[in-house]
Amino acid sequence: MNREGAPGKSPEEMYVQQKVRVLLMLRKMGSNLTPSEEAFLRSYAGVVNSQLSQLPQHSIDQGKCETLLAGRV
Repeated sequence: MNREGAPGKSPEEMYVQQKVRVLLMLRKMGSNLTPSEEAFLRSYAGVVNSQLSQLPQHSIDQGKCETLLAGRV
């Protein structure tokens, strides 16, 4: 994850924002998040609301989804 290039944001803020975005995309693709991932999203609800408006509105290709999820640990 790129943590540079956001003026005025700390590395921790960038990490949280990017992690929220990744988790929301995984959820949108139909992945079941772990309880700790769901708790993370709940604890950063303000960031979640901000990121939801920035997610792509088009449908996600299921083949691409499966490829992305295959690499998830």
